[in-house]
Amino acid sequence: MSDDTDFVSMYEELGLDAECGMHAFKQAYRRRVAALHPDIQGTASDLPRLQRLNRLYEATLDFHRLHGRLPGASAPRIAGAAWPPPTTTAPVREAPAGEAIAPRGGRRRYLLIGALAAALLYWLGAGRTSVPTLDPAGPGGDAATAAWQPASRKRLELGMSIDQARRILGDPTTEHAARWQYGPSWVDFECGKVTGWYSAPAYPLQVGRESAHQATETGRGAAACG
Repeated sequence: MSDDTDFVSMYEELGLDAECGMHAFKQAYRRRVAALHPDIQGTASDLPRLQRLNRLYEATLDFHRLHGRLPGASAPRIAGAAWPPPTTTAPVREAPAGEAIAPRGGRRRYLLIGALAAALLYWLGAGRTSVPTLDPAGPGGDAATAAWQPASRKRLELGMSIDQARRILGDPTTEHAARWQYGPSWVDFECGKVTGWYSAPAYPLQVGRESAHQATETGRGAAACG
């Protein structure tokens, strides 16, 4: 055993045992230091013995900080806790003549197996459908697109009226006479007709292409409202 952890000899030198408690331990340590210190005892002092005692004292404090007790002492008990802990047993129900009682543990086991089987079936059924996501390129991109788009299967086309656009796309998040905003996507109108759009991947519209404009589709500018 290392001299710095020889707590048995330290207790012997202090005249204590491991169950003395921290207060008594510190008092005995101070008395012993006074008996060994050269400033007090002069030539009768024992400096090597004092240095060894100081190292053991510091190691004891470290041990107490980690474990809440002095080295070699029994572990502290929780106030109010009984030891050994009381054991409880469930009352035994007697079975009627000729009838066997199923163990309680067996019933719990069957219930647990049934719950796990139901969860597995649900998970397998849910796995067949796509999980909605905002990333069209990631898993479940089709479901994400369907979640944003209205129920109508008809697609927006250039030249459609405002009423037709509303039936296909639904109400916009921001509505102006010349442009409807659907989040980052938008639809342009002129003279009450669809003249262009932009369908953002994060909020796709019910359209056949990502963007379109009347000028590029027909080779002419939008006609003036009559």
